[in-house]
Amino acid sequence: MKILTALLAVALAGIIPEPVSLQQQNGKFTLTACSGFCAASPEAAQVAGLTASGLRASTGLKLPVKAGKGNIVLILDKESGIPFEGYSLKVGRNKVEARASSREGLFYAMQSFLQLLDGGRKAPCCEISDSPRFQWRGFHIDPCRHFLPVEEVKKQIDILSQYKVNRMHWHLTDDQGWRIEIKKYPKLTEVGAWRTEFDGSVYGGFYTQDEIRDVVAYAAERCVTVVPEIEMPGHAISAIRAYPELSCTGETMNTFYTWGTPDVSLCVGSERVFEFLDDVISEVVRLFPSEYIHIGGDECRKNRWETCPKCQARIKEQGIVADKEFTAEEKLQSYAVHRMEGILAKYGRKLIGWDEILEGGLSPNATVMSWRGEKGGVKAAMMGHAVIMTPGSEGMYFDHFQGDPKAEPTAIGHYTTLEKVYAYDPVPQVLKDAGKSSLVKGVQCNNWSEYIYDVSHREYMLFPRAFALAEIAWTQPDHKDWESFKTRVDAACRRLDARGVNYHVPLPEQPGGSCSNLAFSDKTVVELTTTRPEKIVYTLDGSEPTAESAEYKAPIEINRTSVLKTASVTSFGRLSTVRTINATKMEPLPGFADEDIFKGIRARRADGRFWNAAALEGAEWTPIDLKSFRDITALEPYDRNLPDSTRFFAVEAGACFKVKETGVYRFSSDCDRVWIDYNLLIDNSDEPVKRYSRHDAELVLAEGVHNVHLLYIFNIKGGWNPLRNKSEVSMRKPGSEEWKPIKIIEL
Repeated sequence: MKILTALLAVALAGIIPEPVSLQQQNGKFTLTACSGFCAASPEAAQVAGLTASGLRASTGLKLPVKAGKGNIVLILDKESGIPFEGYSLKVGRNKVEARASSREGLFYAMQSFLQLLDGGRKAPCCEISDSPRFQWRGFHIDPCRHFLPVEEVKKQIDILSQYKVNRMHWHLTDDQGWRIEIKKYPKLTEVGAWRTEFDGSVYGGFYTQDEIRDVVAYAAERCVTVVPEIEMPGHAISAIRAYPELSCTGETMNTFYTWGTPDVSLCVGSERVFEFLDDVISEVVRLFPSEYIHIGGDECRKNRWETCPKCQARIKEQGIVADKEFTAEEKLQSYAVHRMEGILAKYGRKLIGWDEILEGGLSPNATVMSWRGEKGGVKAAMMGHAVIMTPGSEGMYFDHFQGDPKAEPTAIGHYTTLEKVYAYDPVPQVLKDAGKSSLVKGVQCNNWSEYIYDVSHREYMLFPRAFALAEIAWTQPDHKDWESFKTRVDAACRRLDARGVNYHVPLPEQPGGSCSNLAFSDKTVVELTTTRPEKIVYTLDGSEPTAESAEYKAPIEINRTSVLKTASVTSFGRLSTVRTINATKMEPLPGFADEDIFKGIRARRADGRFWNAAALEGAEWTPIDLKSFRDITALEPYDRNLPDSTRFFAVEAGACFKVKETGVYRFSSDCDRVWIDYNLLIDNSDEPVKRYSRHDAELVLAEGVHNVHLLYIFNIKGGWNPLRNKSEVSMRKPGSEEWKPIKIIEL
C-alpha cells in the first residue's frame, strides 16, 4: 500500500526513479569546504571520485576522497544482504552514509544523493532503502541514419545513468551506414560508412575501435553496459555495398539513402557470409565485454532467397519444409539465427534479437526484444525465453510524436506522450497470470533517428520521456504516482537546463487539429491546450511571448488580421517553442465565371532531379493525362531499393471543384505547393522532409466553382520517398473535422 507521507517526501526530494522507501526527517545536511568522502575500498573510492567530480562542477567545491576520513561515507558491504544494485542511504545533519553490496548500488546511492542536493549544497535529512524492479533498464541509440559523435554518446550515458538506467543498446550497422571499424574488413567503413544523398552531398561517419573502447569504459564507470547491435540477415546493405559477394546476386549496390526495408539481405545460403559474420564478431567481442550481442533479425525481406540457388540449396540441405505457420524462407532465417547463436557461443556470448527471430523457430538460449507490440514477448516468455519489452505501441519508441503532428517537428508517426510512457507496465497481465513474470528481464526505450537530424532534436525526443522510462524500469508499479512524477520531472528538467540539454515542453495545440494559417470574414476563435497542463502565454501584435506575457485563460476571439504568437511555460519559467498562428480577415473568394470553369485535370510533367520548386526554372514540360490527383504517384513504380533506373520527376496539375456553401475551408496536402484560386496556400517545397505536412491553411470561399492547382516533386528529402505520400489535396468543410479529398469536376 502506498504511504502518502512517503510519496510527499519523494516529491519534495525530487528523486527519479521513485525509491522503494524514503523517510524524510527534520533538518538538512550541508556541504561545505570541510566536507569530504570516506571510501575504504577501491570500488567505493571510484564512485566517490565520480561523485566529487560532479559536485565540483555544480557547486565549485573540491572535496577530497580518503580511506578513513570524511563525512560522506561509502561502504561496500558484500554481506549486507542488500540486493544487487540496491542501496541504503542515510542523510543526517552532519553525516551521509551510503551502503551497498555492489559498486553499482553505491553509484545509485550517490545519484539519489545528488538529486537530493539538486545542484545546491543542502540535502534534506532522510533514510532511503532502494532496489530495482528490473535488471535491464535500457536506452537505444541509432547513429546509422544520423550519426552521433562520441561526446554526444557520452553525454547521453552520463545523464541517463544518473537516473539508474543501466543498458545502452548501440545500433551500429544498418542499410544506411556501417558505424564500427572492423580491421579485417576496411571497406565496411571506407565504403559502408558513407552515403551519397539525393542532392549529391556525402553523409556518414564511424567509430574507431579506440573510440569504442573509450565509450565502453566511460559507460562502465557509470554502471552502464553497452550492448552492440550487428544487424543480420536483413538491414545489411551498407555491408553488401562494401562486399557485394555477401548478397545473393553479387551485384554492386547503390548508396541507400532512404528509409524503409529494401529487398536485399545477406545470402544465408553462402558459407562466405557466415565466415564474414564470424570475423566481424571476433573483433566485436574484443571491444564489448557485455554478456549479450544483439543481432537484429528484424524486417528481413526474403524474396531474393526464393530465387537464390544457394539459399534454395541450403533449404534442401537442411530439410527445411514450409508449414501452415512459416514459409521455408522464414525457417531459413531461423537457421541463420541458430548459426549466429553458435558463433556467439564460441566467444562466450549470448544472442539477443528483435521479435522476428521467433519466426521459423527460436534458438534455445536466445533473448527476445519485443518491439512489434507485446505479442512476441508474450510468446517467447511462454516458451521459457527471457524477454526485454520495448513495444512501440505501448510508448517505448521515442521517435514518435509527443503532441499534435500539425504542430510538432516531423517524426516517424504515431503518438507517445510522457503520460503514456509512464503508464506502461512491462509485465503483461497474461504473463502474471501464467506465473511467467520473472522472464521479463526489463524494458527499453528506442530512439530511432530516421527523422532526428541533429543533437538538439535528438534530446528533444528523448527528454523528458526518458525519465518516465527510468521510473517504470526501476520502481514497483504500486509505488508509481503520476502526480508526484510530474513534480519530479520539473526538477529533472531544471537539471537539464543547467547542462544546456534540450527537452520537450508541451506546445500549445488547437483541439481537433492545429492550423497555423487561419482565415475568417467576421471573426475567428482560437482555442488552445497542451498534452499535459502547463501555463500558456500569448501575444497578438507579432512580438515574441515571454513568461510574463498575457496568460491564456479562455478561447481567444480575433476580429481583425493578426499574428498570434503563443508558447507554454513550465512551473520554473522555461518556455516551449513559440508557435506562430496567422489569422487573416478576408472577403470570401468569389466563384469562377462560367468561361473559366473546366472539367477534368490539366497536367504536365517534367523529368529530372529537382530539389525544390526553384529548381524547376527552365524545365522541359510535357502534357500528360490524369484521371485523378492520386494517380501522380503511380506515374513511376515505387521501388524500395531506389535503383539507378529510378526516374525522378515533377508534375503540375490543376482542376476545378465546387463549393456548395460560403464559409471557411481548411486545406491540407503533402504536395510541394498548393494554390487555391491561384493563391499560393500551402508551401512544403523547402521543408527538410515532405512527410506529415504541418502547413494546413484556411481560406474563405464563396459558394460556386473554384480552382485547385498543385505542384508535386518526386525527390528524396530527409530520407523520405514521396511516392509513399498521397498526391492529392484534402479539405475540411465549415464546422467539420473530417478530411476529404477535393472532389474535382470530372469530364
